[in-house]
Amino acid sequence: MTKEAALANCRHLDLAAANLSLWIFKRRNAGGFSAKSIDVTDALANELRRIAGAAILARTEVDDYSLTEQCNEVSCLHVGTDETCFSDLAAVVNVPAEEHRVTGERDFQNLMGYVVRLRIGEQIVYCVKQVTDAWKTKKARTVINVVLHANQLDLVEDRSFTISKLIDFVVFGDDLFIMNKRAFEYILSYKIEYANSFVELQREEAFTTRFVDMQPLIDHVGSNTMHLRRMAVIHQKAHYRDEAYMTRLREVNAQEGWDIQFDEAGRIAANKNSMKVIMQVLLNHRLYSRLSLSTFDVPTSSAV
Repeated sequence: MTKEAALANCRHLDLAAANLSLWIFKRRNAGGFSAKSIDVTDALANELRRIAGAAILARTEVDDYSLTEQCNEVSCLHVGTDETCFSDLAAVVNVPAEEHRVTGERDFQNLMGYVVRLRIGEQIVYCVKQVTDAWKTKKARTVINVVLHANQLDLVEDRSFTISKLIDFVVFGDDLFIMNKRAFEYILSYKIEYANSFVELQREEAFTTRFVDMQPLIDHVGSNTMHLRRMAVIHQKAHYRDEAYMTRLREVNAQEGWDIQFDEAGRIAANKNSMKVIMQVLLNHRLYSRLSLSTFDVPTSSAV
C-alpha cells in the first residue's frame, strides 16, 4: 500500500465512537517504555476523539520521512513502524487498562509523553504527544494552578494538566504519520540513530581520508541534533566516496571562492569557519539556479 493510500484510510476512520484509553509513558533506564492508564470522563474522552480526528483530517499531503525533510500544517511525513521502536511503546499500552492504572504522583515523574489509544473494531489508532512542563512533577512543585472565572483568577485546588490540541505523530497499522518531527525523533530515539551513524562515519576510511584532521568536524557536530542529522544524510548519500564528485568540489570551490581549504593531497583542511560550507557541499545542498543565476544553500534537495 502506498503512503497516500495509507493516509486516506486513516482519514476515513470514524473516531467518534472509538473505544478510548489514555496512557502516560516514560522511558525505562534499561531501554523500552513503561506506561500507566488514566481514567477520563466522557466529556474529556469526546474531546480527545475530536482532537485526534482533527489532527488526522488536517493532513492532506504526505511525504516520505527523510533526515532533513520537514512538514507543515497540512502535511505529514511517513515512515513504516518497522523502521522505528514504536512496537516497544505499543506493547505497554496494548494491555488491559484497568490492570495498569495510575496509582500516585510517582507515576508522573520523568514522563515522556501520553498516548490516546483509539480502537474501532479490530483496528487501533495511536495518537502520541510529548508532554509539556505542566505534566512534570518537578515543575508542579514550583507553580500554582489557577483558572479564570469571569474577570478573576482563582486557585485550582487539585493538580491540573494541559491536554494539547496537537498530536506529534499517529500510528495506524504499519504506517506512522509524523506531524511534529522533533518530538517524533525524541520519543522514538532517532537522535541515537544519528549519533550511531556519525560514529560509523568516523570509522569509515573513505570518509576520514578526505580530511587532514577530523577533530574540527567532531567538535562542530558535538551532540547537536541537527548537525548529527546532517552527518547521517552525508553518510547516507556518500558523495565523499565519489572521486569525480570530490574533484569537482575542489574545482568549483576555487572558482566560486567558497573558502574551503585543501592540502596538497586534496584533503579538506577543516576549521570552525568553514564547517557550515563543508557540510552543505557534502550534502549536495549548495545549488545553482539557472533562472536567477544565483547559488543557494537549501535544507533538502530532490532530483528532477
